[in-house]
Amino acid sequence: MSDSLRDQLVKSGLAREQDARRATTEKRQKRRGGKKGRQKAADGPEDEAARLAAQREADKRARDRTLNRRREEERRRQADEHAAREMVIAREVPHDGEVPFNFQHGERVRKIQVSEAQRRELAAGRLAIARTRGRYRLIPAEIVDRVRARAPFLIAWTAADAAAGEPEDPAYADFPIPDDLMW
Repeated sequence: MSDSLRDQLVKSGLAREQDARRATTEKRQKRRGGKKGRQKAADGPEDEAARLAAQREADKRARDRTLNRRREEERRRQADEHAAREMVIAREVPHDGEVPFNFQHGERVRKIQVSEAQRRELAAGRLAIARTRGRYRLIPAEIVDRVRARAPFLIAWTAADAAAGEPEDPAYADFPIPDDLMW
């Protein structure tokens, strides 16, 4: 009685040797995760979990790329602002004069003390006013475009902006305001 059931069925003629070997092979493959075992596992919940995990990983990589791109843009913006501030400070024209120059910055009228020659240059558009580190600074008009390209909020006033920003009132069209008017 030491023969297995398989051997007994083959000896009695109820099963063939080939069928018995095939059954043993299939059983072994199923235990080890063979071809047929893998197909059944692929349709199960393990496949769904693997797909969801891959989707989460792909989403995380996309978020990381977006976050890295935003951080890089912020670093670039800060570097541009710093370079523009340094350019304004380096090219600043000293302005310790006795003549007040009034200009509009935002919604308020501001005042800066300049010399008579600097006031004429401001009115002619050869000088502009920038604001950095809490101070208004006179800068040459030729660097306004370079500063504005990097940090537009630093430019407080230019003659071109002042002339372009004034609405034309038809009632006063015959009475232009001179550039050298003291007020």
